[in-house]
Amino acid sequence: MTPQEFCDRYLPESWSERDLQLLLQRKMRRYKLLQVPDEVRIKTTATTRRADLTTWLTVYEVKRYLTRDNIFHAVAQTEMYTHYGDRLFWILPKRRVVVGLAPEEYQDYQSAVSVARDFRAIGIQVIFVNEFGLNISILEFKFIAVAIAISAIVLVGLIVSGYFLANFL
Repeated sequence: MTPQEFCDRYLPESWSERDLQLLLQRKMRRYKLLQVPDEVRIKTTATTRRADLTTWLTVYEVKRYLTRDNIFHAVAQTEMYTHYGDRLFWILPKRRVVVGLAPEEYQDYQSAVSVARDFRAIGIQVIFVNEFGLNISILEFKFIAVAIAISAIVLVGLIVSGYFLANFL
């Protein structure tokens, strides 16, 4: 779907970044497991910042259009939020996701796709919502499934090592 088709279908005529953020928040709130608060404030050493969307696993930064420059800016914002914000199990930083519409100009789009590919390679998800759709929650559930599997493997490893330590030492 083109950015214009997406805007015509889901967003008001004169829309802002906040409208896209609220649309995504409404879609994510369908799933009770993904508690998406209205606002999350993160205190840094210099100031207090507001994250666009957060769940207990992920920090989302929403931009109106994901141009090359906007992607860099959004990634820097997520870096601040994960550095100063809450962590999973007090150790692991939250997953970082940048969401917005693809640029309409072909050159801008190609540049944004190239930068998005580079960030995906280092673990920062960049989503062109008009291409991916509004099912961002699917990514969250995949991450939950992986986290549960890893936790189960670690738990089994601890039980087995405890058994061997108790019986063979």
